[in-house]
Amino acid sequence: MSSLSRFTSVLIGALLSIALLSAEYWLLLDDDRSHEQQKERHWGELGSELLANRLQEMLDRTDLLAQSIIRQRHTTGNAPNLTELAQGVLRDESRFGGIGIIRKITPEQRSAFESGIANSIRLLKDRHLVTSPSLPMYYPVESYLPDDGNALPQGLDLGSLDNARRKMDQARNRNQPMLMFTILPGAALPRMDIIANLNDDGRMLLINLRSDLLLQGSAAATQDSPNPLQHVRLLGWSQDNPNVAVLDSHPLQAAPSGMPLMTMRRTIGGADLLFAAYPLDDTSPALSNQGYVILGVTALALLLLLTLLQKQIASGGGLRLLLRKQQQQLEMNNRALRDQITDRANSEQALAESEARQRAILQASSDAIVLINRNGLITQVNPAAAKLIGQTAESIEHLPVGSLLAELYSLTPGLNFEAIANKRAGRPFEAHLLRSDNIQMPVELSLSRVDMPDDSFYVAVCRDITQRKEQEAALIRLKNSLAEQVEVQSRQLSALLEASPMAMAYIVDRTLRQVNRAFLDLFERTEEEVIGQSTLPYFESKEQYERTGRALYSLLNDGKVVQTEVRLRTGHGKYMWCRLFGRAVNPSVPKLGTIWIYQDFSAQREMEDALRQAKILAEETSRAKTEFLANMSHELRTPMHAILGFTEMGQSRARQLQDEKLDQYFDRINSSGNRLLQLLNDLLDLAKMEVGKMDYHIAPNDLTQCLRDACDEMTPVAARSQIKIYLYCTPEQLTADIDAFRLGQVIRNLLSNAIKFSPPGEVIRVTARLQQRADSPGEEVLISVEDAGPGIPADEIESIFGKFIQSSTTKTGAGGTGLGLAICREIIQAHQGAIQAENISPRGAAFTATFPRRQDRVNQEDSGHDAQAAAR
Repeated sequence: MSSLSRFTSVLIGALLSIALLSAEYWLLLDDDRSHEQQKERHWGELGSELLANRLQEMLDRTDLLAQSIIRQRHTTGNAPNLTELAQGVLRDESRFGGIGIIRKITPEQRSAFESGIANSIRLLKDRHLVTSPSLPMYYPVESYLPDDGNALPQGLDLGSLDNARRKMDQARNRNQPMLMFTILPGAALPRMDIIANLNDDGRMLLINLRSDLLLQGSAAATQDSPNPLQHVRLLGWSQDNPNVAVLDSHPLQAAPSGMPLMTMRRTIGGADLLFAAYPLDDTSPALSNQGYVILGVTALALLLLLTLLQKQIASGGGLRLLLRKQQQQLEMNNRALRDQITDRANSEQALAESEARQRAILQASSDAIVLINRNGLITQVNPAAAKLIGQTAESIEHLPVGSLLAELYSLTPGLNFEAIANKRAGRPFEAHLLRSDNIQMPVELSLSRVDMPDDSFYVAVCRDITQRKEQEAALIRLKNSLAEQVEVQSRQLSALLEASPMAMAYIVDRTLRQVNRAFLDLFERTEEEVIGQSTLPYFESKEQYERTGRALYSLLNDGKVVQTEVRLRTGHGKYMWCRLFGRAVNPSVPKLGTIWIYQDFSAQREMEDALRQAKILAEETSRAKTEFLANMSHELRTPMHAILGFTEMGQSRARQLQDEKLDQYFDRINSSGNRLLQLLNDLLDLAKMEVGKMDYHIAPNDLTQCLRDACDEMTPVAARSQIKIYLYCTPEQLTADIDAFRLGQVIRNLLSNAIKFSPPGEVIRVTARLQQRADSPGEEVLISVEDAGPGIPADEIESIFGKFIQSSTTKTGAGGTGLGLAICREIIQAHQGAIQAENISPRGAAFTATFPRRQDRVNQEDSGHDAQAAAR
């Protein structure tokens, strides 16, 4: 090769090496860049999860703080001390930046609220506080700490800022802390607060969050577990204002312009937040040290290859000349040999093709093929035959075929193999192949004779039928076993039918095919009168026979177990009531018939009829008793009012005469008469309820006023025992569809019982609130009366609501007739509700009534009748 060719090869090799090194450099650089982006994306995911967990932690801590304030309010009755709360919440390391109280104020409450804070309700307008105009509702700041540059001014109406009103309404309605973002004029970032309902006079707890501390690394961050927010820039947006970032881990940097590394959407505190992570800088990563090492090794390898290439080029020039001369000589020799080979190939091609076809057939066949000469010696076997016999093909060849297949061997002198083969040829027959392990294998053998121009031979095709033989034997055993099982089951079924005390029958096409002894005894017939006969004579009439068949057999064909009660006739003409149970043997094959069981329940039917008549008589007696009780209660009240009237006149006259003894007598008569009148009123109400004559006037009413009137009426009675009654309504103005008079009667009865059982100096709590119904849409009212008495025995919690039933604790000295709670239950049920009792810890009992807030007009008109029907 010339020097120019060598230079060209070196130049091409160098250019290729440079191209390879460049491509490898960019691949390594791209791999490092991808690895770095993946690591930053991982930091972004960890940072987003960390920030979401911190926000949820702040919400949980706010919820716990609100619950503790509510419990303190219910225990002490005092409003929360914001200074004490701020000392416990606002610490240097705390993520809380401020704490305040927000109140929900109506226009009627505005004047009192402004007098209480010595300031007016204001709103921000052009970065100045101005007096708020008249609005339907206000959410002003009642107090806020600390009083620094981030503090909310007292009296500021937060309801006028962005969507703050909606967030505060959600916090009150859902009764859970909500995350709220508000933009104050002049602020760089939106303000981030948590609002929580305190369930007390419209107050709400406001907690300000410090975004700088939320985005700081924890004190426990180490080199093994660093802060993910130090590696990426994390931004957060609220769905309510997607144009302004509410969180930024690097607020001093310019807004990112590229695509984020990752995004994550989370719902926290009722706010839909979108977190996005961006790289801290846009500089492209440099190649790592490992990449430079790989490039160096590659460059060294390419240099060595170029050097070896030049040496081979230099040493190969002389060899090429010598090889060219030898190649010319070889071409001349090959030309002569090619002519000779062509002649020989043409002559051998025909023979090779024939042998190849025969060999391919033998090799490819899945059946065992054995070639046998006229003397009965094996000349060739295919791989399938060698595998079947368990020996190699070379060891089988030249063996007598009779040594492997006994059916092709004869002990008769003078009978050679050809005579045996000619009898067997042309039709398959079963034989036994002797394997190398001395096992006789059953095979199906097909023997064919092949005649050639100069000779003839036999082809034997063997198929292993071991599995078929085993299946045939298994089928024979299964047939014998099934026959035996059928015989055993037939005997068992016959024995079961005869031993069963229930009357049983096997019916095909409504014809009796088999019955047991109990059937014959039940219907008073003999076996000759039953077997093979129709079931029509057992029915009262043909119409009943056909009607029963139409009703039952459609269900039987569906594979169902049917049951019915029908009146049947015995062989002696006697009628009886039978309960029938039937099932089809095979619903898909109706001709297989059905199995029926007959049960005589005539005595039970007569007893049920007697009980039904007794029930009607008892109900009529109870109705007469109830009407008599209602009439007598009404008649007794007239003289009782006269007695009470004359008693009051006697008391007035005794006071005028200053006769204390006579005044004391009249007072006792008046007290006993009032108790008796109350008993008569209860009896009259109970009688009206039982006969369904109690009138209810259910309409939209002020439930809060109804409860307040009942509590005010019972307060003087409670004051005699130094007992206080507290009323809690949520919301304050609670309206519902009620009968105010009857519901007031329920509250008075419950308060009267609570006063009887509570020791002096205790507190009785009456609570009313709205809640979602569990069984249907809509709201329901829950009213609870809690006392501090000894409680109710566990086995009497349900029975105390019965008529004339008293608790064992009542019988010990508290008195009562046992009608109050029964009347309460009737009235609550008329409101489509329920009342129940339970013990509370550490002592005392609670009576809770629930009923729908809104009722259908039809139900309101018929509520009294529905309540009585439910009671009965």
